[in-house]
Amino acid sequence: MLKKIEKSAQFLQKNQSILRCPLCHETIRVEGYALVCTNNHTFNLNKKGYVNFLQQKPDIEHYTRKMFEPRRRLISSGMYASVLSEIEKEIVKGNLLDVGTGEGTFLDLIPFSGNKFGFDIAKDGIEMATELEIQGFLSLSDLTNLPFADQTFSTILNIFTPSNYHEFKRVMTDDGVVLKIVPDQFYLRELRESYGIPLDYDNHAVVERFKEEFPKRIQKEIRSVFEIPEALRQDFLEMSPLEWAVSSEVKALAHQNPPKTATVHVQLLIGRK
Repeated sequence: MLKKIEKSAQFLQKNQSILRCPLCHETIRVEGYALVCTNNHTFNLNKKGYVNFLQQKPDIEHYTRKMFEPRRRLISSGMYASVLSEIEKEIVKGNLLDVGTGEGTFLDLIPFSGNKFGFDIAKDGIEMATELEIQGFLSLSDLTNLPFADQTFSTILNIFTPSNYHEFKRVMTDDGVVLKIVPDQFYLRELRESYGIPLDYDNHAVVERFKEEFPKRIQKEIRSVFEIPEALRQDFLEMSPLEWAVSSEVKALAHQNPPKTATVHVQLLIGRK
């Protein structure tokens, strides 16, 4: 059985034309377990099979395994099945890029016969993603300076993460699509109620920004209620950055009577050149 580093090296050998150096923007070749550009900037595959392209320190404080693990269990249990089903309908054949892939479960669950690429700035997330059998390449990368060549991705996934439309348009093919998921008003309302956070989320500015970049965009509302298995109800309280805003006393009280359902209320924004 091949080691993770060997699998990644073989995958990149077949797909090295997709990469570009984040330092000088020149092409990259694969030499053993190293990625080397024409100006000899070198990025090494580590034993877990991913590459650190970041020019700053990765995030090791905010998005950690402690939060990613309950999120993974809930995603794997089907909480976002309605969202993934709608995404699957819009995917374009070719190469797929998952922006801010986190711990990789969304990328892993989406049926796709082409090459998958995922990146994030969270080290714990990418290391957890390497634990999955994703047929593709993972990296620590900067959203504002993607280590990928022009016009190489037919589908760009942007699920609950920030955007950089200049870079998206640079790396997407002429017939490509950006699929952005943004929360809507009642997203995770049960979690907000448990923590005493007002249901006042407004995605208007994010949606309007997307419209500016993709005037012919299509917008779909997705709303479903997920019955949380009893074994995952404590996980639900720990899966979101929302908990960062509340006191330990409020958290303890919420854990005594965790929500039994989770409202998934989002907008799917579909943009093409």
